Amino acid sequence: MNHSLLDRFYRGECTPEEAQAVLRWFRSENLKPGQEQELRALWNEQAETPHLTHDAEALLGRIKAQLPQQEAPETPVLHMSQPRFWLKVAAVLLPLFLLAGLALYSLRPEPAAYVSVEAAPGVRKAVYLPDGSVVHLHAGSRVTFQKGFGGKKREIDLQGEAFFEVAKDRQRPFIVHTGAISTQALGTSFNIRYMAGEEAIAVSLATGVVQVERQAEKGRKQLLGRLTPGLQLAYHGASQEFAVAPFDRAEVLGWKEGVLTFRSADMDEVVRKLEQWYGVEIEVEAKGKPGKAWDYTGAYDNESLDKVLEGIGFVKGFTYKRTKKKVKIEFNQSQQDMRHAKE
Repeated sequence: MNHSLLDRFYRGECTPEEAQAVLRWFRSENLKPGQEQELRALWNEQAETPHLTHDAEALLGRIKAQLPQQEAPETPVLHMSQPRFWLKVAAVLLPLFLLAGLALYSLRPEPAAYVSVEAAPGVRKAVYLPDGSVVHLHAGSRVTFQKGFGGKKREIDLQGEAFFEVAKDRQRPFIVHTGAISTQALGTSFNIRYMAGEEAIAVSLATGVVQVERQAEKGRKQLLGRLTPGLQLAYHGASQEFAVAPFDRAEVLGWKEGVLTFRSADMDEVVRKLEQWYGVEIEVEAKGKPGKAWDYTGAYDNESLDKVLEGIGFVKGFTYKRTKKKVKIEFNQSQQDMRHAKE
């Protein structure tokens, strides 16, 4: 037997024809001294390989099962040396079984891979999904979904705010998970707002139809409503109450076009929106801070942060100082007193 062929058989690199030739050699009933020596050398190599510590007797049974059965000879030829011979063959064939095991392992389904896309504060981003759908991420928001949308559903987790333009696929519903709420659609467009630390979730439908459900006890789901265009479902997590009502498209969907809108907003909401929209950190000086709650309404169409701060400051009586990503708001007490007197 060619030693090079044995070596390639050992590494699992033989062609089917070559492998059959080697097996026929193993089945030979009369081993020549050279064959015995080659088998012994291979056996010694295996003995010096610490990570190949398998049960040789168990492997022997599997190897025998792979070889064609022959009719039993009238008189045995190998006698007492036969078990040792088969153990040597086992050592030669062991790598082949290891390679087969690795091949079977590689065919096992791999754990699902997930993709997470985030829009940094001050940045709005479009995310193109594998099915052709598009997600418009608001600043400071994130979506997570399975790579390639495996399975019978197209599922997405949302943290923040996003507008979804869903590609039609009647075989695979499109589901957005936001906390305890899930919104399902087939082919439609809608906006969802779900910010960390806020109890409210708002689903606003632009086109098509969506179904909104709540995760109930014991894995069950409760249908909250089916929305038609122009309707919004607002859900409050603390009380688990919800309501469906028409919504102002300019106020809810205007952010996609760069329109920043405030509607009866208090100071905390104004500051939070400005930080998210422009990616800055705002500090409000305690001295001179008005005790009366704000009730600010206004809209800014693709305006710079300075323009917005100047506009709000004129109405609410404050000035500001800005250094790169930080803004400090200082209130003018005399201006506030004059405004309050007029009110």
